[in-house]
Amino acid sequence: MSRQVTPEKSVYLVWLSVAITFCWPLPANTARKKIVGMKVLLIASIINGCVVILAMFYWIRLHLDDIISLFKCVCVVLCLLQYVVQTIVCFVKYDTLQRVVDEMMGCINEAKTDEILRAYASRCNTLYGMSLLSIYICGTSFVFTPLFLPNPFPFETEYPFDVNTTSRSFIIYASHVLAIFQSTGHMCLCTFGAVLLWFTAARFECLIGELRSVTSIDALVVCLKKHSRLKRYAEEVVSCIRFLVFHAILLGTFVLTLCGIVLIINSPLIVKAQFIIICVCILLEIYLYALPADYMYDMSMNISRSVYDSMWYEQKLDLQKALLTVLAFQKPIPVSINVLLPELTIRYYCSYVSNALSIFAALRTVVDDS
Repeated sequence: MSRQVTPEKSVYLVWLSVAITFCWPLPANTARKKIVGMKVLLIASIINGCVVILAMFYWIRLHLDDIISLFKCVCVVLCLLQYVVQTIVCFVKYDTLQRVVDEMMGCINEAKTDEILRAYASRCNTLYGMSLLSIYICGTSFVFTPLFLPNPFPFETEYPFDVNTTSRSFIIYASHVLAIFQSTGHMCLCTFGAVLLWFTAARFECLIGELRSVTSIDALVVCLKKHSRLKRYAEEVVSCIRFLVFHAILLGTFVLTLCGIVLIINSPLIVKAQFIIICVCILLEIYLYALPADYMYDMSMNISRSVYDSMWYEQKLDLQKALLTVLAFQKPIPVSINVLLPELTIRYYCSYVSNALSIFAALRTVVDDS
């Protein structure tokens, strides 16, 4: 099974999962009309999401006394808000995303027999495949909500006009379904960012192998030029996804808090099931960002370590001095934002989950006391 996994297939699976978001950029050589058309679809998806969010705000205004439905509605609004914000970020970062994706696809096509890329694809295949499947199952469950709850539409919405006519009802239902699958696709957007991070980590690993075998100044200069280009590429990747990560963590914190309240108080079983699925998907989304970010951080750090692990003591004095310079001035590349987001690592993710469980425990104590 693992022999059949290739980088091309892995990237295609991720593209398929996020295609409905229109956030995966078209190649640079694409006709201008197609690029303009995709940007129009991006804007249309933002408008559709905003319309659904406004209808849900109108419902909230009319049903402030129904606590359970209110919390559920707020959670859904936050999830929809995530897809609107992420669409805007991808729209703003379109040119940079296009550059990094084109470079990734070019490297993958040129290195079809590269064992390191194949090893990364095999390593991540099961985890990300099951994650994408789980997220889409979660999204699809909301499409069939009207079958189990007394709601005509998947979301709790109110409109300042009659929606009982067949045509209006169909249009609203279709708008909700589109918003559901686009929101689901945006939760899968974490795999898009993860693919870019894994690819960058793989390139660092390839460069580490080259640095360990350096035996001359000329070969070292070539490696340093590759490292300089790779570092710029990694910084571009981080600049594209760090605000997506921050937004996912910020909204995830609010949603997990609301989910904790709903799970603790008396609420219908199907509602609790939906909120449990939402909690799992949020924690999974952040984990899928944290895992490759942590690995890329380590690989960028290992560049300098690889120089130390080389046979530097057998080289000429001028090469030893050059290697010492490389060792002294290398810095890792983290996924972070000054003040707002610390370095995204597995350790940070573990502390995030621990804090979420502490919040659940505190909420449980408050509810029991009241």
